[in-house]
Amino acid sequence: MSSRTKSGRRAFLRHGARAAGLFGLWLALGAHTPYRQWKVYRQRHLLILASKTDPEGYHLSQKVAAVLAEALPDSRARPSRAPGPARIASLLGTAQMDVALMPRTEAAALNAGMGRFADTGPVDLRALFSLGPHLLVCRAEFPEAHAYLIVKALDSDRAGLPGNADGVLGEGGQALAPHPGVLVYLKERGKAG
Repeated sequence: MSSRTKSGRRAFLRHGARAAGLFGLWLALGAHTPYRQWKVYRQRHLLILASKTDPEGYHLSQKVAAVLAEALPDSRARPSRAPGPARIASLLGTAQMDVALMPRTEAAALNAGMGRFADTGPVDLRALFSLGPHLLVCRAEFPEAHAYLIVKALDSDRAGLPGNADGVLGEGGQALAPHPGVLVYLKERGKAG
């Protein structure tokens, strides 16, 4: 074998080994990105999303999360803040989050894809619980059993919520249609009452 062939072969092996090492490092670092950990965290916890630009909404999300964490410990309910309404729209619209606490007018606008949400497009939302000028909303695909448990827990512990907690929806005149889980709860509550 000529010396030129040997040096070419060594250079190929050296560059190949370096490329393989960099690829292995890329795979190892990719397995520990914060995004993947955040995705798992969101799957294990019921996050009540609110906007940083809405201090009252975030305060209410803390109260709602506390009631749910007490009544439904397996939910691991926690408040969560998004930078603003546009980020809430993005997280709900892409199914990265399921539940949010929003002013009624913003929830209706997001559901219709109007106003500041015209670029985002409509996000199919359902109402869970009324808290004065705010609504606890969820994506339309949110499981019926989960919605039922949330509404039952919130309705059962109104003492843990602010005084403006209007309660369970379904009486009409709401900004959004109630979630089917809410309607099941209302039907059962009506039979019990």
